[in-house]
Amino acid sequence: TTDLFNPCPGHQTGLAGEAFTDLINTVILSGCMLSPPCTYPSSIGDDCCNRSIFDFIVVGAGSAGSAVAARLSEVENWNVLLLEAGSDPPMTSEVPRYYRSLVKSDIDWDYNTIRERGLFNGLIGRVNRWPRGRVMGGTSTMSAMLYIRGSRRDFDNWAADGNVGWSWPEVLPYFKKSEDMRSVAVIQQFNMEYYHGRGGPVTISRFSKDHTMTNLILEAGKELELSALVDVNAAQMLGFTSPNYGLVRGGERLNMARAFLNPIKTRKNLFVIKNAFVSRVLICPSTKRAYGVEYFFKNERVPRTVKAAREVILCAGTIGSAKILLLSGVGPKCELEDKGIASIQNLQVGRNLIDHLMFPGMPVTLDFGGDDPPQTPLDILDETYEYITRRTGPLSTVGLYELMAFLSVDEEELPEIQLLFVYGMKNTTGEVEDFYKSIGLEEDLFLQIAELHAANNLLVPVPVLLRPKSRGTLRLKSRNPKDQPLIDTGYLSDPADLENMMLSIRYVQKLLDTVVMDKANATLRKIEYPGCCNIPDDSESYWACALSHLAGTNHDQVGTCKMGPLSDP
Repeated sequence: TTDLFNPCPGHQTGLAGEAFTDLINTVILSGCMLSPPCTYPSSIGDDCCNRSIFDFIVVGAGSAGSAVAARLSEVENWNVLLLEAGSDPPMTSEVPRYYRSLVKSDIDWDYNTIRERGLFNGLIGRVNRWPRGRVMGGTSTMSAMLYIRGSRRDFDNWAADGNVGWSWPEVLPYFKKSEDMRSVAVIQQFNMEYYHGRGGPVTISRFSKDHTMTNLILEAGKELELSALVDVNAAQMLGFTSPNYGLVRGGERLNMARAFLNPIKTRKNLFVIKNAFVSRVLICPSTKRAYGVEYFFKNERVPRTVKAAREVILCAGTIGSAKILLLSGVGPKCELEDKGIASIQNLQVGRNLIDHLMFPGMPVTLDFGGDDPPQTPLDILDETYEYITRRTGPLSTVGLYELMAFLSVDEEELPEIQLLFVYGMKNTTGEVEDFYKSIGLEEDLFLQIAELHAANNLLVPVPVLLRPKSRGTLRLKSRNPKDQPLIDTGYLSDPADLENMMLSIRYVQKLLDTVVMDKANATLRKIEYPGCCNIPDDSESYWACALSHLAGTNHDQVGTCKMGPLSDP
C-alpha cells in the first residue's frame, strides 16, 4: 500500500532537496507559460444570445481577421463580433521547431486537393495536402513564421491595374505601423526607418540560433554573384536572405491573434465567439446587402444567426472565404444552381486560384561538419529543457528553412524563383523526416529518403515558383457546409511554369557545382520514382516525371476572391 501511494519513497532534504524541487517546478511552470489561457480574448460562447446584432461581424480570427477586428474596435461606439471556427492554440504551436507537427492536427482544416492527372503520384492518396489553421491566429499559428512582404513592384502593378490605394508608397506606412522590428542587423541599416517601424503589435526578430549550414550556402551563392541580404524587405529582394528574421518574440511564435488581440483582450466593444463554424453570409437578394451570418456553435446541429448593422467582413482565407461566398449564393450561377443554391450574384468566386508550387525532389548528400555521434533521447531532452527554461536552442528555430534565395529568370529583376533549404545531419532525425512527412510523401519514397539520411548529411534545396501562370479552381462538393471543397490546383497547366521549374532545377545544379560545394563533396542523389525508371537521368523528361510525383504546394494560395476594378472580370 505504501508503494502504491508513494511510488517515489525517497525524500529530499537540505539545499540539495530544495534545488531538486526548484528544478521540477521550473520545468513545469516554464512549460505552462507557453500559450497560457489568458493570452487570448475569452469567448462569449453561450452568452452570445444576449446580443443578436453588432455593428461589424468579422469572420475568421487569422492574420487578416485579427488585425481588422482590432482596428475596427478602436472606435468605442462600434461593437465588433469576431467569429472563429477553432479555439486557442495548443502549447506546442508556440515552439518554432514544431511547426510541421501541426499538419493534420486538430487545429488544421485538413484540406486536400482532388486527384489530378500528371500530379501527386508520389504523395499519399495521390492528393496534395493543403494545411490551413482552424485556430485563433489562423494559419499564422502553424506557418514557418518567415516575414516576407513581397516585391514592391507587385504592389505598384496592382495599383496600375486599377486597385486604388495598393501602390508600394501607399501600403508601406501600414506595414510600418504594424511592425515592431527588433532585428539588430536590420535596425543598424542606414535606411531602416524608411522601411520598418518600431513599437507596433507585430514583433519581428532574429531566430535565436544560426544554422551551421548557412555560411556554406552563402559562399556558394557568392560564387554565383548572389548577394547576402541583411533585409529582404528593403530596397533589393534578389539574393540570399541572411541573417533572416521572423514572427517570433522571445523565442516563441507570434501568431497574429496574439499580436493584435492580446493587447486589447479586455476591450469592452470587442466580442469573440470561438468554435463558431460560419456556414453562410445572409444577403438580401433585392439590395444585395449582407446583413448577418449563420454559424454552427460547437457541435450544435441547428445554425445560429447573428446580424450586422454595418458590414460583414470575410477573413476566412483563400479557401474559407470562397467557400462561404459560394454557399451564400455568390459565385458562378450555373455551378450554384447545380448544387441547389439560389444565385444572388453571378461572380467568378473560386476561379483564378493561384499557388506557389515547390519541388522537394533534389536530395543532396555532403561531407560537412564531421561525424556527430547518433542523436539520443537524452539529447532531445536536453534540447527540450533548454527551450522550456530559456527559449533558446534548436527548438527556437525553424532550422535551415529560414535561409532562402530570391532569383530572377529575366531582365525585369522581379523575383520569379525562391530557393528554400531543408537540412539534417547524419545520425539525427527531425527536420528532413518531418518535412517529408508533412507533405505526405508516399512510404516507398519516404524510405529512400530516410535510408539516404541515415548514412549521410542531407541537404534538400527546394525551388519554388513565385509567378505561376497556371490557374486552378475551388468548387463546392455539395450544399452541405461541412463538406470539404473540391480543390483543383491546375499546377503546371501552363507550359511556361514547367519551363521555369526546369530553370530552377538547373540553377540548383549550378549551386551544387560551385567550388565550395565541391569541397564539401555535395552530390545530387537520384530518387527512384515509379514510372521514371526508363527515362534518361537528368533529362528534361526525367525531371518532368519527377515533378509529376513530388511537386506540390508551398502554402501560399491566393486569388479565389479576386480584387480589382469593376472593369476587370
